Amino acid sequence: MDMLIMPVANGILPRPEGGTITGMFIIENGGQLLLDVGVGREILICPWIAEEQGLYPVGVIVRIVNIWNHQAIDDTGAEIPVLMAKLEGRGHARWYTMRTTGSYIYSNDVEHINLKKMRKEYPAISGAGWAPQGGFTEFRDKSDIPVTIYGTDLETGQEVSITANLGGLVELEQAHTIEHSVIRALTTYGLCTARTLVEAMSRETDELKKSVEFSIKHTLPEVLGLTASGACGNPMTNLAQFYLANEFVGNIEAGKSLNESLDKARRTAMSQLTSDMGLTTQQGIRVLQGLKKGMAHDDTILKLETYKKVISRFPYQPWE
Repeated sequence: MDMLIMPVANGILPRPEGGTITGMFIIENGGQLLLDVGVGREILICPWIAEEQGLYPVGVIVRIVNIWNHQAIDDTGAEIPVLMAKLEGRGHARWYTMRTTGSYIYSNDVEHINLKKMRKEYPAISGAGWAPQGGFTEFRDKSDIPVTIYGTDLETGQEVSITANLGGLVELEQAHTIEHSVIRALTTYGLCTARTLVEAMSRETDELKKSVEFSIKHTLPEVLGLTASGACGNPMTNLAQFYLANEFVGNIEAGKSLNESLDKARRTAMSQLTSDMGLTTQQGIRVLQGLKKGMAHDDTILKLETYKKVISRFPYQPWE
């Protein structure tokens, strides 16, 4: 099937089964493509992966329902002309080869795929139609570890979620890491598969490690657990925020200046944090201790079959 492809950098895809989204497009960045294709016609939209500087091969075919002009306000307060478009999801699809035609991306071998029916052979969680925003991992015992990912339905604005019990399959620390990685895979690729889960896990744990090293090295407890996918809730980051806030308020009440209060609060909070959690300040070791002992994450690479089983325990999408 021949089709034009439009990259999307924000991971927003409509629900494939007739879901709609309304987006704003700058004429030079996608707007002109929509105008050229025209209302009533179809294009394939696929996530643009910034870390890989490439186009993900799986996306959603959309029908252009409506297009209209609009005036937006930029950061300087000036009005800029933009294009508003309503897009309707028509189903998942993938491309195999692509070429460029002028400034446009084109493929003549786009294929419809039914990911829901393929789940036994190709387990996947769809990120189309909703925007994952966070999650939490509970621990009752080794056989009962529910992991929940929550977010917003792009069409209705209502909160939706998916939950899987990973007990008996992975340990608590691994389940916590999987929670963050599923969110990252869904928001980056619009799809969580075994491959995208492994990719997301690698990037997520790497950024968590860097946050530990940076916060200890520069005495900045507030940056602990911050990654591109959001803030990680865990014992170490929760304590860091608690200690920092308490010390800062105490210093202000003692009459210290704003800068002095913050500087002293950071040093005291970090000292108390590493002491209470038994973390070394020795470079190298402190990162691993912070990740596993402080943040309850485990970045051990598991077998591919384990990741497939993890994905299979989640529903395919929040509406099931």
